[in-house]
Amino acid sequence: MTFNKFIFYLSGLSYLLRSGISRKELPFIGGIAINDRCNLHCRHCFVSNRNIPDLSYEEIREGLLQLYDKGMKYLYIEGGEPFLWKDNSRDLEDVVQLARDIGFRYIVIYTNGTFPVETSANLVFVSIDGLKDTHDAMRGKCYERIISNINRSSHKKIYANFTITSQNMSEIEEFCEETDKIRNLKGVNFYLYTPYNGKDELFLSYEDKRKIIENILSLKKKGYHILNSKTTLKSAYNDSWKRPSGLSYLYAEKKLYMCCRAIGMDDICENCGYLGFTEIFHMSRLNPDALMTAFKYY
Repeated sequence: MTFNKFIFYLSGLSYLLRSGISRKELPFIGGIAINDRCNLHCRHCFVSNRNIPDLSYEEIREGLLQLYDKGMKYLYIEGGEPFLWKDNSRDLEDVVQLARDIGFRYIVIYTNGTFPVETSANLVFVSIDGLKDTHDAMRGKCYERIISNINRSSHKKIYANFTITSQNMSEIEEFCEETDKIRNLKGVNFYLYTPYNGKDELFLSYEDKRKIIENILSLKKKGYHILNSKTTLKSAYNDSWKRPSGLSYLYAEKKLYMCCRAIGMDDICENCGYLGFTEIFHMSRLNPDALMTAFKYY
């Protein structure tokens, strides 16, 4: 067992003991959106390129301290595209180091993968939303560059984030087959599309979601490296997970949000497809399957 994994286990165990004893919904993971700028204009993204200034290094420090003071030791960094972030001579790696200096024990980066995937963060999620033609139709022509960056990366824990929409739901198994061949890609994490603008052309009905989840569960049985636990998938199938949740907080635009920036928007919350929150919910309830899945991949 590596030192990082030992720390991950130890921190997780400490949290589970505290939450179990107190029987309270204690904050577990914090996020920070360090910038709004992105070099892509993805059809299903509504939180980038809104002309919002990047956070400065000192504003990032303030946000990280607020998250840490709430008790969170796990952190995810997002944008915009976080690899675009700069503050004079400082870049994303300085943010990762700052988070470690403050005390965060496990750091995750969400990126579109169009920049070299080199970071000291513990884990990297790269957004890939289907096979080449579908992905490029969703995000712009960048699929081949992303795969090249993954193949060239020296990072040991890179996973694909696949946001399922009505446009790519039919190629999930083929995507798993293709990405399973990419040596530096350790697995796939699935999200369901969250319709920030209502029932658009990417919208998934409840029946669509159920068919998708049945498919993913069958693919897990086939041995594909899928991060979503069976428990999370089944609760999404039954629409039985709690949201919004105080288990996670996000610092963005110099504000601290419980759960995410859509807090208070009932339609978005009702149709939330961010299955990472579902995973956290079940881990906090000491679900053995969710815990074992997290320990296996993280």
